[in-house]
Amino acid sequence: MDQIHPTKSRAMRWLAATTIVSLIVLACGGPAATSTPTAGPTGGPTPVVTTPPTTAPTPPPPPTPAPGEAKLNVLSLWGGSEREAFLNVLDAFTAATGIAYNYETQRADYAGTLQSRITGGNAPDIAIIPGIGFLRRFAKDGSLTKIADMGVDVASLSNLYPQGFLDVGTVDGELYGVPAKYNSKGTVWYRPDLFTAAGVEVPATWDEFVTVLDALKDNPGALGLGAADDWTLTDWFESIYLRQAGPEAYDKLFSAEGDWTDPSVQTAVDTMLEVLNATYVVGGVDAALGRGFVDGIGQVFKPDAEAAVYYEGGFVGGIARGDVNTDLVILETIDWFPFPAINNTAEQTTFGGDVVGAFTNSDPAKAFMAFIITPEANAAWASTGAIVSPHNGVGTDAYPNELVVKEANQLGSAEAIRYDGSDLLPAGIAGESMGALLQRALRGDTIDWADFQSRVAAGWAAE
Repeated sequence: MDQIHPTKSRAMRWLAATTIVSLIVLACGGPAATSTPTAGPTGGPTPVVTTPPTTAPTPPPPPTPAPGEAKLNVLSLWGGSEREAFLNVLDAFTAATGIAYNYETQRADYAGTLQSRITGGNAPDIAIIPGIGFLRRFAKDGSLTKIADMGVDVASLSNLYPQGFLDVGTVDGELYGVPAKYNSKGTVWYRPDLFTAAGVEVPATWDEFVTVLDALKDNPGALGLGAADDWTLTDWFESIYLRQAGPEAYDKLFSAEGDWTDPSVQTAVDTMLEVLNATYVVGGVDAALGRGFVDGIGQVFKPDAEAAVYYEGGFVGGIARGDVNTDLVILETIDWFPFPAINNTAEQTTFGGDVVGAFTNSDPAKAFMAFIITPEANAAWASTGAIVSPHNGVGTDAYPNELVVKEANQLGSAEAIRYDGSDLLPAGIAGESMGALLQRALRGDTIDWADFQSRVAAGWAAE
């Protein structure tokens, strides 16, 4: 993620159906930094199981806090319904351990705030790390504590998560973060009632998608868009690029070997602009560039809807139903369909996810790391409907509604699935970010991809 976001709110998964591909992210001339999980025999490890396994090992109990021991200090970028969902986990932690917590939310310049806290000697015990580029940076500068130094048996973790999942939190062979949550980025949210009123059906292909938007543009409006949070545009680009250029090209672009001057990059941008324009974006492009992503969700899911479609990740369901309109009815006034296929592609999707890392090795921090890898902690989170759990001990019966079950099944059955590309790029690329460039593309500017390529290459070389 070029700018950190809620689940990106800018989280961990998979690859092509018949190949075992490791998205090894290399610093130029250096060792492997991290990799996305590898593919299973049908295109990726199933993230959840229909029924929880009965043989999953139980980690050792967390340490008992001493009288008067300091609270667990947690820093995250989650607000709204995402915050409430995570507080459910923290409450379960307190109930299990007796350790109180202090939770802080920082939604603006999260990375800068976390870095300032670390530099100032006031690092949180636990922080959510939503970008793999940032995890690599904090691991290499010594800010993050190795999971092995937190009293966790790292070797046992491979039994708790699908194959390759732990690679996301691994830097130079050491595990620094464990999977927290993830969401599909292949979910296009819509109002079924407005589709029915307009006489349109859910599209399967990009051409059908454009046709549907054309039918909706005046009845009541086609697309909601909140592009002031520029990571929403990187998600559009990544979803299009994966389906248009293919998984191998996607893997290369978001690695140290990537070439942003390749014509496939501008082709994906041009395809994105076929729908993100004044014809289909309700209120116009300039208004969308000043609108936050939650307000974009509101364009579709508030009681007086202005639009019928909003593209973003699986987390939209929780935000729409929890923060925007509590009267929404699943399958009647809120639902989602898979991001449209391009070039007759097989079922493919991107996903985003976050990891949990420890910035101190205090007893509360150790207790939390021991707790967050348990089925109980993950089930408490999954029960909120805000996330899909990466833990093998959480079955689909843990989810509270059809929307999340459908999301989990999509992730588990996709023939090609890739981690959010912008989250894989180096942290702190000089100059304009990928998202900022896409904002300019919406305004009609010509993007100098050669300049971006040189800055990205410098970022990889600096790692």
